[in-house]
Amino acid sequence: MSKIPCTVGILTLNCADSLSACLGSLKDFAEIIICDGNSTDETQKIAKDFGAKVIKQYDSNEPNLTCVMDKSAVREKNMLAASHDWYFFMDADDTLSPEVVEEIRVIVSLPRPEFLAYRLPTRIFLAGREIKYEATYPSYQLRLVHRLAHGRFKGPVHDHLVFDQSVAVGTLKNFYNFYWPKERVNEFWPYLKRYTDWEIKTIGFLSLASFLRWGLYRRLRTIVGYLLYRLPKMYLVHGFKNSMPLWIELTIVRYHFRILFLSIGKYLGQLKWVTIFGETLRGKDINRILANRCLREIEIWGRTLDIGSGQQASYYRFLKMIKWQRLTVVDINPKANPDLVLDIEKESWPFADNYYDQVLAFNIFEHLSDPFKVIKESFRVLCPEGRLIGGVPFLVNVHADPHDYWRFTEESLAKLFAEAGFKTGEIKPVGRGPFLAGYLQTEFLFPRFLKILILPLLFGLDKSLKIIKPKVDWTGKYPLSFVFIASK
Repeated sequence: MSKIPCTVGILTLNCADSLSACLGSLKDFAEIIICDGNSTDETQKIAKDFGAKVIKQYDSNEPNLTCVMDKSAVREKNMLAASHDWYFFMDADDTLSPEVVEEIRVIVSLPRPEFLAYRLPTRIFLAGREIKYEATYPSYQLRLVHRLAHGRFKGPVHDHLVFDQSVAVGTLKNFYNFYWPKERVNEFWPYLKRYTDWEIKTIGFLSLASFLRWGLYRRLRTIVGYLLYRLPKMYLVHGFKNSMPLWIELTIVRYHFRILFLSIGKYLGQLKWVTIFGETLRGKDINRILANRCLREIEIWGRTLDIGSGQQASYYRFLKMIKWQRLTVVDINPKANPDLVLDIEKESWPFADNYYDQVLAFNIFEHLSDPFKVIKESFRVLCPEGRLIGGVPFLVNVHADPHDYWRFTEESLAKLFAEAGFKTGEIKPVGRGPFLAGYLQTEFLFPRFLKILILPLLFGLDKSLKIIKPKVDWTGKYPLSFVFIASK
């Protein structure tokens, strides 16, 4: 019998235990593409033994790269590598039944298929036992799509296919079966909890309206629907014997509750004054708070070298850290718990040329007798198109750590970066105006609760200056610090 003219795409990372069964169910398909995160077990060998094509999830040789918060982009890469017009995607711990395989064979062999995309009804098997009734039944997943549908993947954690609304979707008759092993059932809440953490890291509410709709209303509707309608109806009509166990259903409700509360916290944490008050209570000065807020739209990925920082630097709470990364922290002080104790001025850097995607240098240049040497060395270890990201204080008291040599202006930073070989540089002044600049010099005198009362007044006074003299760049004239990105 001829092969089915359809590509099957699978994401893998150390899936040797389940991959053979998965690929065995796909033997009739003409092409299987494994998009792998550089697994260190037998995953790639098993895939090649089955004749599957193996590609990398990321352009890197780093082992064991996870894409749990970047799934849509990786799925997209897998789909774009397909040779056939029809594409089906699945996970390495799933298998396709012979009935589904034959149904797909019929559809993709039609010269003029009725639909360009198909969804499948789903069924769950719990430790080998079929769950005939579950709160989300009937549940469908769209997994088969034709190239002409121009499908694309959406959702960094829970990825799914989307396309133009003009594309009609058909439904297969046979089920896509999910087999939950005993280990997953036993660890069901830790499993869901990990997903909540990943989801919250990737959520970004652009407005109050988007938060109210997606973070609040839809989540509350799901919770209320489960508790007041779906679960009572299911157990009253079908009983408990063939239904999903109640404790699992309630764990799913618990998952939605956790997402709800974390979403509220995430949205509030994005608000300017919530951030300022919260970080003030943490003990951060207004200079550091405003500089960190400038980092919210900066994403770091890949190999990252952080020079002169401890493992718990405050800016990690603000930088986007969604894609895969390997972070190496170096510091002269072993008490900072770095990965490597290193005097970055006096000792040679034990890193290869063109190795890192980013070098982070926050509040370090002012402490170096020769900052240009460190900037030049950062340029050496950065890969092509790599970036030097960091910040320097300007209006700040002398703070030897162990020395304090310099204060930098925008011009001096631009000159240092250009002389080191960086092609482009973005340097942003941080501050508001002279009132906040003056306050910074005496901020250490005020207790934290009093700072919360003073700061809104100072922001208001600086804002009034912008109204009185709108043509003056008050932030650039009275900067507290500078945040920069220099690109190689």
